[in-house]
Amino acid sequence: MRWLAKPVTDAKSFLEGTIIRNAATLYGTTIVTSALGFVYWFVAARMVPAQAVGLASAIQPAAAFLSIVCVIGLSTLLISELAQDRTFARSLMLTASLAVAMVALLLAPVVGLCLQRFSTTLHQALPGSIALLVFTLLSALTSVTLVLDDACIGLLRGGLQLRRNAVFSVSKLLLLPLLIVLWRTQSGTEMVVAWLAGVAISLVTLALELRKLTSGQSSRLNFKRFVEKRRLMFGHHWLNLAILSPRLCFPVLVATIVSSRANAGFTIAQLVVSIATVIPYHLSTVLFALSPGDEDVLQREIRKTMRFCLFLALGSAPFFVLFSGVILGFFGHSYETAGPALGILGLTIYPSAIKFHYVAIARVRGRMQQAAFLAMIGAILEVVLAAVGAVVHGVTGLALGILLASVMECALFSPVVFGVVRMHRATGGVVR
Repeated sequence: MRWLAKPVTDAKSFLEGTIIRNAATLYGTTIVTSALGFVYWFVAARMVPAQAVGLASAIQPAAAFLSIVCVIGLSTLLISELAQDRTFARSLMLTASLAVAMVALLLAPVVGLCLQRFSTTLHQALPGSIALLVFTLLSALTSVTLVLDDACIGLLRGGLQLRRNAVFSVSKLLLLPLLIVLWRTQSGTEMVVAWLAGVAISLVTLALELRKLTSGQSSRLNFKRFVEKRRLMFGHHWLNLAILSPRLCFPVLVATIVSSRANAGFTIAQLVVSIATVIPYHLSTVLFALSPGDEDVLQREIRKTMRFCLFLALGSAPFFVLFSGVILGFFGHSYETAGPALGILGLTIYPSAIKFHYVAIARVRGRMQQAAFLAMIGAILEVVLAAVGAVVHGVTGLALGILLASVMECALFSPVVFGVVRMHRATGGVVR
């Protein structure tokens, strides 16, 4: 059994790290939200037409994308601020939450009206003033949850955001059938309302936990502190937009260019693949939270996490290719057309890992402006090539466009990432 000794030792060392423990909590969140999200969309697929599912699955990412815009970098700025000093955690969280909520309440109605007027497809998903109000509230509350979830990471209390996401997933799932039965029309709005209610309930539970955690701290709003760090804040903002926005734009592209029915299948395909692609994202997020400015920790942890991501990609990509039809067929025959897209998206896992690790390196080294510029180029490539692919060959073409863009981003970011890995090897893995 000696041949097992080294792999077991390596695995034990990997799992014992603080990075992995906190990332594991975040991934537990993903497992909960993905598993229950899978059930959520399954129930929706059985109770409402695929067209309504497609419309709802386009509006929800649109609100999520708008939320990332409205957060203006405060979520990841809070990670670094709270990782260094938690004395004024309550004040910072309240200030950031109020700021992003105000921005969202100003922008969301404007964006919703534009979608109503200028998008013939999404106009069906926002049929009136009630739908517009739901879109506005969803954007505002999602913005606040993004801030508070990341605040939990900065406080190294990942279990709190895990609990919030569990409450969110269960709440929206329980409310969905009731709202579908009671809603007068099956337009997809009832699904967005269920989503909104789940966010609101989970946000209340998280707020109560954070209030207890920060008992005794000042509740005074402190906008001045964020104004003083506005350059750093907007650096985080542009970097977050570049990383997260493409994935949220894809369902909107499918619904607009292909059809709302096709978007129903693509949404499920993207949800399934995200179970794997989100792991590198969580690893890189926690890496930044625990080691700002520490090059030695950066080198050591990057080597471990990149090795893990390689094994993840080698194991999951063939699974998605082989079983895509079975997974999507579970939802219904009309969803199986996204099978090839699911297999193709599975090939983007390792390129995504390289991009996320590049971002973590840039944050630790304080090079966010450069990283934001390069990541924005990558984001534009993803959206443009996905749109071209959708026009040429539907959902499968869109997935091919995403894969091509991911490979090009991999070539752009890999020199920096593997440079850090080589530096660790050159020093023999010894922390100076």
